[in-house]
Amino acid sequence: MNMTLEKRIIAFSFLILFLTIIVSSGMDMMALRKDQVNSLNLRSQGLATALKSNIEKVLNLGLELKDMTGLSEKCREIMEGNPDIAYCVVTDLAGGVLFANDPRYHAFPVRPGRGEAAAQGRPAVSRGRVSMTIAGKKLEFMDSAVQIMSPYGKPIAQAHVGFSEKVVFDKMKAMLFKTLFLLVISLVVSFSLVVLFVKKYVMHPISTLLKGVKQISEGAFDTRIGEVRVYEFNELARNVNIMSQFLKNRDEQIKKNYQEMERTYAELHESYRKLESLSSDLERSEDLYKSLMEDASDAIVVIGADHSVRMVNKMAEEFFGYQANELLGLPLTKMLLLLNIGNIPKFQMMFREAAAGVHIAEEMQLSKKEGGVMVAMLHASSIKSGSENLVQAIFRDVTREREIIVNLEKSSADLARLNRMKDSFLGLASHELKTPLTVIMGYSELITTDLADRVDKTVLEMVMNIANAASRLDNIIKDMVDVSMIDEKRLQLKMEDIQLNRLIEASVNELRFFFSMRKQEIVVNLDESIPSMRGDALRLMQLLSNILGNAIKFTPDGGRITISSSAKYLLRGIPGADSPTSGREHHLFLEITVTDTGIGIDREDQVRVFEKFYEVGNIQEHSSGKVAFKAKGAGLGLSIAKGIVDMHGGEIWVESPGYNPDRFPGSTFHILLPLTPGLGENATNYNTLLR
Repeated sequence: MNMTLEKRIIAFSFLILFLTIIVSSGMDMMALRKDQVNSLNLRSQGLATALKSNIEKVLNLGLELKDMTGLSEKCREIMEGNPDIAYCVVTDLAGGVLFANDPRYHAFPVRPGRGEAAAQGRPAVSRGRVSMTIAGKKLEFMDSAVQIMSPYGKPIAQAHVGFSEKVVFDKMKAMLFKTLFLLVISLVVSFSLVVLFVKKYVMHPISTLLKGVKQISEGAFDTRIGEVRVYEFNELARNVNIMSQFLKNRDEQIKKNYQEMERTYAELHESYRKLESLSSDLERSEDLYKSLMEDASDAIVVIGADHSVRMVNKMAEEFFGYQANELLGLPLTKMLLLLNIGNIPKFQMMFREAAAGVHIAEEMQLSKKEGGVMVAMLHASSIKSGSENLVQAIFRDVTREREIIVNLEKSSADLARLNRMKDSFLGLASHELKTPLTVIMGYSELITTDLADRVDKTVLEMVMNIANAASRLDNIIKDMVDVSMIDEKRLQLKMEDIQLNRLIEASVNELRFFFSMRKQEIVVNLDESIPSMRGDALRLMQLLSNILGNAIKFTPDGGRITISSSAKYLLRGIPGADSPTSGREHHLFLEITVTDTGIGIDREDQVRVFEKFYEVGNIQEHSSGKVAFKAKGAGLGLSIAKGIVDMHGGEIWVESPGYNPDRFPGSTFHILLPLTPGLGENATNYNTLLR
């Protein structure tokens, strides 16, 4: 399983912190247990010593130990003041219980070695572990025993005080929960600090470096990585920036070298052309000519004045599949037969014309010795060797080029046929769909208006959805009809004097709801000094609606769309002028620009967006929403817009830095419209139209 560096560092840090805290806590618990046991042992020893002192005081009065009374009560008093102590027992040297705080301890076990130590008279204080069965349960105790001495200095008994290991366990259990709680808290805090440190001082610099290096690897050599807080990473970023600058310089140098190579290639090409023109001078040296002939990349055959093969080069052997000794001396006709060339009389005539000084260039088809048909381009020309006129025939393999040309011609014909089929289908589909769609829309309107109170609400809602879908389909069909009429040049314009600024304002107001719905800012900059123009108001409204609708769809929510109008003089040709220079005059055009802050358009698509059915992007992104972000339609809006502009004698194009759905470089559509659709037909003084 692949893990990122961040996850590996965090996991490793967590493991180290966890193990460190666990080991530290375990050692603390062991030390704590040891302290608890030592503390209880010291207390037990102290109590046993105090009991011994009390007993020895009574013994010094001359009273026998077995005759003493109240020792059991004394043991119980000791127990009451020390709840952690389990028992208080006085035994003789043989281990028999003389006094005990509880009758259950009368079966007190004899600890190994204690009887012998007492018998030998060695006073001692000892600690040890004893096991007793109490109430049917076997319990473990830590016992502290102190010898009781007679007035004569001899041990006569032992005072035992002990505690249960369960007491230590209970204390440790409470302490364990507290320690675990502190462990979790410290682990969480430590791990959080480690994670924050890793993210801020390790992963963030690495991410910054990785992003910069990735951009550089994609060719953005202008990328510069900013300063990073960590010294080592900052040094790495600085070196990456140096490397980026080096790569940029090297890329520029490579481009310069490539341009230099192109110039060199052009010079070589020119030199090759000159070399061909100087080939007549090379005939003076037969050896030099043979050397050039042998090293040539084309097949060369020299035909003598007697129409026999005089010379073939190495490439000719490879080209035809025959060895030189098989071709040398053959008559021209036999060589043509050997190569299975058709229409031999035609080529015999061509070689005679070449011998007469005519340069021959003809394409021919021949067969190689091992089989296989190939197409060759024959260049035949006359050369002089002494007083004899020879014919040099150069064969160049153009089989691949011919196949490419044939395929291109076939593809071009297929594309033209498909384009005609598409146009025919466009007209046919729009015509065939209009009649049933009119019926659907009519009945839908009848049901939703006159019969609304008679129809179930669910059915009425379905019919309304059908009506909306039919309306959308009707708009598409209208666009298809418009495109078909534009292609067939059947769209008639109703020309009238119009104020272009008022059309722009009307188009913006018509789409105001969609601007508000997408929370887009619409900026209108109109030059009120522009004159009126001749045009079809309805079609120009359709043009503006299509351009603005396109800007709405491809601009994100909260973006800005700016529409401006202005007038400018442009140099345009006069219809019917013969000379391309004398037939060009300055004419006044009205320009409309629509600029958005949208996702932009690739440079390759900026010309093709005006083609029919062309939509930039994947077909999966098509949406039924009219102005939804990145929604794709049928791809007819911009095509219709271009058709309307063309019919008015204007121009339309788009400019954009490129497509980027993250940075939103935006696009600008330019629309140029002449004051009158036919330039040069009226001698209008445009200088008086601008204030």
